Amino acid sequence: MADKKRMLLSAAIDFGTTHSGYAFSFNFEDNPDPLKIPTNRLWVAEGISSLKAPTCVLLSPEQEFMAFGYEAEDLYSEMALDGNHHDHYFFEGFKMFLYETNSLQKLSKALIRDGIGKQVPALDLFAHVIRYLKNHMLSALDTKGIKVYNKEIHWVLPVPAKWKKSGKQFMREAANKAGILTEQLTLCVDSEVALLYSQRIPSTSLMGSPVTQSFLSFSPEAKIMIIDLGGKTVDIIIYQKQSNETYEELHQPTGGPWGGTKVNEAFYQMIIKIVGASCFQKFKDDFKADDQDIHRDLEMKKRKINPESNSKITIKIPFSLLKTFEKETGEKMKEVIQQTHYANKITCRTQCFRMEADLFKELFREPINMLVEHLQQLMAKDNLSDVSTLLMVGGFSESHMMLDAVKNAFPAKRVIVPVDAGLAVLKGAVLFGHRSNYALEPNPPGLL
Repeated sequence: MADKKRMLLSAAIDFGTTHSGYAFSFNFEDNPDPLKIPTNRLWVAEGISSLKAPTCVLLSPEQEFMAFGYEAEDLYSEMALDGNHHDHYFFEGFKMFLYETNSLQKLSKALIRDGIGKQVPALDLFAHVIRYLKNHMLSALDTKGIKVYNKEIHWVLPVPAKWKKSGKQFMREAANKAGILTEQLTLCVDSEVALLYSQRIPSTSLMGSPVTQSFLSFSPEAKIMIIDLGGKTVDIIIYQKQSNETYEELHQPTGGPWGGTKVNEAFYQMIIKIVGASCFQKFKDDFKADDQDIHRDLEMKKRKINPESNSKITIKIPFSLLKTFEKETGEKMKEVIQQTHYANKITCRTQCFRMEADLFKELFREPINMLVEHLQQLMAKDNLSDVSTLLMVGGFSESHMMLDAVKNAFPAKRVIVPVDAGLAVLKGAVLFGHRSNYALEPNPPGLL
C-alpha cells in the first residue's frame, strides 16, 4: 500500500448536491503556509464566476460524457433551442440518491433517471463527476507548468456523517472507476474537516457574534455544534472536546432538506401564482436557457440580501416568459400582477421584476424557521443545552439572512461563520489529507 504521508500532493473533491469543486496543496514540508490551499477560480458562466461549479452532467445519446457544470447547463440549453436535446441525458441534484438507498448491492446496480425519465447506471454517473474534477485539476496544474502525476496524489473525499456504510463504499467504487486507486484515497467526515479548517484560520477570517473576534479555540469539555448549510440539505453534528484534544460525538448526525434551494423554490412558487403552473412549465420546456438565466440571477441576489436591506431587488425576467404568458392567457403580466396581493410589492418591467426587499426576504422564511426550530429542539435536550458554539459552514451559511436568524435565535451562544464558508469542508479535507492522524479522525485513514 502506498504511504499517503509521502504523497506529493493532498487534493480533495467536494462532491456536492448542488455544487462541486476541488482544492489541493503540496506537502507541509514544501509548503510554508498550510492554509494556502488553491481552488479552481475559473468556474464561469455569463455574469457568474464561482469557486464551485453546478453538479450537472450532460451525456450523449450513447451515455458518453460530454460536459460538466456551467458548460453542461449551457450546452444543454443550446441544444434545447434547436430541439436536439431529447436524446441526450442531463442530470442535476442526483447526489440525493445516496441519502435514499440503503443497500450497497442496490447502489452498485441502481439506475438514476434524468429530468425526463431516461436512465443511466448510478455508479457511472458519479464516476463521471469525480473523473472530470480529477482531470481538470491535473490539467490546470499542467497549464501552470506544474507536472504532477495522479499516483503522486493523496485524494480525499468528504462525505456526510449520517451516510450509511453503503453510501461511503459506493463513493469509493465511483472514485476507483474514475481512476483513483483505493490505496491513494481517504474518505473523511465533512463536519469534522470543516471544524479542522475553522480552528486553523485567523480570527480576521471569522464572522458572527462579537465574542468570536478572538481565535477560534475550545476549552476541554466545550460543546460545539457544526451546522453545514448546503444547497439541498442541512447537516448537523455536535461534538464535545475531550481533555486529550480529541472530540467525542454527542448526538447522532441530524438535519433536513432546508438548504438554499428552498429560497429558489419559494421564488418559483411566487412566479407560478402570477403566471400559472402550466404557463411556467411551458416556458421552462421551451426556453431552457432563459430559465437558466433566472436561476443564476436569483443565486446571486439571494447571496447579497441582508436583514437591513431596504432597496428593491431586481430579478431578470426574460422576454420569452412575458410572451409565453401573453400567448397562453391573452393578458399582460404587468396588469395581472396588479390584481394579486403582490400589487404593491412587485413591479413588472420589460425584462425584470422589481421586488420590495421585504418580499424577497420572505423567501427565506421556510428554511430559517425549519432550521431554528430544529436547533431549538436539539438544544432542549439535557446533554445539549450547554452547547457553547455554533459553527456554520457550507455555501448557504454565507447568507447574511441565515447567519442573522441563528444569531437572533441564540443570543447567548457563539455563532461563527468562516469567510468563504462554502469552502470550509473542501479546504479542511485537504488539511485532513496532510494530517491523516489528526485527533478528530474516528477511524484510521481509508477505513471510514
